[in-house]
Amino acid sequence: MSVKLRFERVTKRFGKRLVADDITLDVDTGEFFVILGPSGEGKSTLLRMVAGIEQLDAGRIWIDGQDVTYLAPNKRNIAMVFQNYALYPNMNVFRNIAFPLKMQYFPREEIEPKVRDVAKTLGITEILDRRVNQISGGQQQRVALARAIVRNPTLFLLDEPLSNLDARVRFAARAELKKIQKDLGQTFLFVTHDQKEAETLSDRTGVIHLGRFEQVGPFSDLYERPATRWIGDFVGDVPMNYMPWTESGAEGSLGFRPEWAEVSPEGAESATVQVSERVGDFSYLLCTMANGWRIYLRSLRSVDAGTEVRFNVNRHVFFQTPQAAESAAPMPPSGRPERLPPVKP
Repeated sequence: MSVKLRFERVTKRFGKRLVADDITLDVDTGEFFVILGPSGEGKSTLLRMVAGIEQLDAGRIWIDGQDVTYLAPNKRNIAMVFQNYALYPNMNVFRNIAFPLKMQYFPREEIEPKVRDVAKTLGITEILDRRVNQISGGQQQRVALARAIVRNPTLFLLDEPLSNLDARVRFAARAELKKIQKDLGQTFLFVTHDQKEAETLSDRTGVIHLGRFEQVGPFSDLYERPATRWIGDFVGDVPMNYMPWTESGAEGSLGFRPEWAEVSPEGAESATVQVSERVGDFSYLLCTMANGWRIYLRSLRSVDAGTEVRFNVNRHVFFQTPQAAESAAPMPPSGRPERLPPVKP
């Protein structure tokens, strides 16, 4: 598969703050790549550098094998969809979608069929005559996408385009966006702080932290095989549990997700429930072990605060100290690791 976008040792500072630290990354043609991270980590800055509206301090950016580092934004044939959609309230939907074609001096007889074709693709033909302040948030999102698609760009940049939608509309919008991307066969570079969006939409996800990609891969890898403790904490609805551990003579931390432990009366370990929260079919238990270590467990049954529960750890990830090496550790024949060592809170 060919490379659509390449970051080559890209560096960017704002004063003393380093937001991109020697980043190298390839995004494949036709890939839905999500940049995930907390607020303030430089996700949108990366997008703006690709678009050409933010200059690099060092490094190069390549699109379709062409060095575009110093190419003007209007020469890059890139479409960008913003968080607020940036639609023109004084125009109806048709004119909003047609606007970039008019700016490129397309003949009027070519504009209408192009607009109607993309409107049909996105299912918004019936609202072409409405003003954008008369349509729903989900429809506004599709109008913004239509305005991007109609230009036939080489690359789509999307900066948290779903964040202004309510939860129910966002759920449907995620599914629509993924289908549109696959139908178009285009490359999408999508920025978000929402893990559910990354999990649902991405072919690959890059988690950015302190100016670097902490880990890049399918979202399932980030969750099941975090490369660092920071990834284990950040990815997932509940932070990963950690305990001091020695494995093959190396000191480090044993990490396990709540669902990787089995709450059972025959469990080798014990903890006292401090808080129990029911979520769907499961109860998530914030527990304290006898040595003061706090962990999260998951149970099928409801458990009251103050109850002692027993558990086994059936799977774990080992993080070598310092948090550099990660190995998916096989379990011993008993189906659980050796008894957990004493730990300090």
